[in-house]
Amino acid sequence: MKSKNSVPDIIFLSRIGMLLIVLLVLIFGASQAFHTVSVEVKASDTRELSFKSVPVTNQDTLWSIAKENYSSEYQSIQEYIEEIKRCNSLSSDEIRAGSFLLVPYYTHSETAKNL
Repeated sequence: MKSKNSVPDIIFLSRIGMLLIVLLVLIFGASQAFHTVSVEVKASDTRELSFKSVPVTNQDTLWSIAKENYSSEYQSIQEYIEEIKRCNSLSSDEIRAGSFLLVPYYTHSETAKNL
């Protein structure tokens, strides 16, 4: 009669167990390394999205308002105009004098470089 837990079976199971432990340690170590890098990048370059209300005058267009408030966080002035339209639920480029537009902008704050 054969025993339930033979020596080769026990050795095989212990090797699989050791392999799983090594893999878990490697995965945990790699995730910690990537987490540390992302925290350092965020700490050195802090940008905060804010909004301001801009009154629309007779001479204003979406282009003129976007040009006045545009910053390098957006890839193009057209992308920024689309963002202003999204913030204000506009389906066209038409704006009316006397109304107000919610305009997104970024503020930069310096943080300590060595955290």
